[in-house]
Amino acid sequence: MEPNVLVKTRQVDQNIVQSVLPRSVEEYKDQIGKDVVVTLDTENYLPADACGGIELSALNGRIRVPNTLESRLELISAQLLPAVRTALFGRNANRKFTD
Repeated sequence: MEPNVLVKTRQVDQNIVQSVLPRSVEEYKDQIGKDVVVTLDTENYLPADACGGIELSALNGRIRVPNTLESRLELISAQLLPAVRTALFGRNANRKFTD
């Protein structure tokens, strides 16, 4: 885990995120056992038309963890694609293994 993390959010959510940061850092420290310095990015924000969430970054943006509603929906849709394919077209007899 990286010792310095930058949190980016929508500008309208800035106060909410700022209020939960200390509690989140303490919970992280309790569970992981390491200290972390979390800084809220007050210059760069997520797009205003985004549905919400945060984006964590470390190492000057080389490590980026998007945790927005859009990114979670993309993950879920990719994971559910095999089930949707089977529901629409049935099981493919030519496939030995399913996803």
